Amino acid sequence: MSKSIEKNIASVNKGAEDFTSGLKQLAQTAAEAITNKHIQERPIEFFGTADNGIYGKGLQWTGEGQTKYLILQPTPDRVWSNVSIDLKADNHYSIDNTPVLSANELGKTVTKSNLRQVGTLTNLVVSGDLNVSQFVIFDSGLNRLGIGTETPNATLSVASNSVEFIVQPGVAATDIGTHTNSGLNIKTDNTDRITITANGNITLGLKGNTETKINMYGRVGIGVTSVESDVSLSTSGAVKFQNKKFEVANSAPVTGAYSQGDIVWNSAPTPGNVIGWVCVSSGTPGQWKSFGSIAN
Repeated sequence: MSKSIEKNIASVNKGAEDFTSGLKQLAQTAAEAITNKHIQERPIEFFGTADNGIYGKGLQWTGEGQTKYLILQPTPDRVWSNVSIDLKADNHYSIDNTPVLSANELGKTVTKSNLRQVGTLTNLVVSGDLNVSQFVIFDSGLNRLGIGTETPNATLSVASNSVEFIVQPGVAATDIGTHTNSGLNIKTDNTDRITITANGNITLGLKGNTETKINMYGRVGIGVTSVESDVSLSTSGAVKFQNKKFEVANSAPVTGAYSQGDIVWNSAPTPGNVIGWVCVSSGTPGQWKSFGSIAN
């Protein structure tokens, strides 16, 4: 090969090396321009195309496992990532420069949520209606609390199996009992102590339990509107003890069933009259004899 050809080849190689070096320098200069100017002086800008607009554009990281994204997504517009976004401790998320979420607290402007499960609550304040599993319901409009019912009929209502127990404070008195047509049992030791039937019959104690003691203090009235201060028991009708009936009338009975030993006290005793009449033979009305002659 002639020296002139070798010289020309060397000149070409030198030119190629200079061109490659120039490209490298140009790329480095462009990178420095982006780093030092565009990134420092303005945000990274992503341009949309006629095919797909601005969506699907953003940042991505490749080379280790699954590709990681931080891109813009549509419907609604949002920045989306396929990895977790982690804040340094003591930082928070904000909306319009107002904190809405930190590591241990919701912001004060967060007034609505659809929480399904929470841990232990402290100092819970509820304003408005309350519904706990469709079982405990507070109606803020009526100021009524229902347990087992969505339509409480009193300030406090406990319902089950079509039976409703209510507590309704009033101005002069408080109503306590059943709102439905059902009886009421007051228990201790899971034993009925006071039983009130739906029609108002009342039973104190347990049948057959002779050990039960019932003490009453004060004056007792039965069928009367008031009890005189000098009597302990006042009744408007006949009384019976040890299976003997005592009543008041102006003569011996002529109707009704009576048993031997029943007594009718004379309602209008006068001198020369009798104190009363006693049944000496059971029947309807039975056989009666006067007793207790009143002196003239």
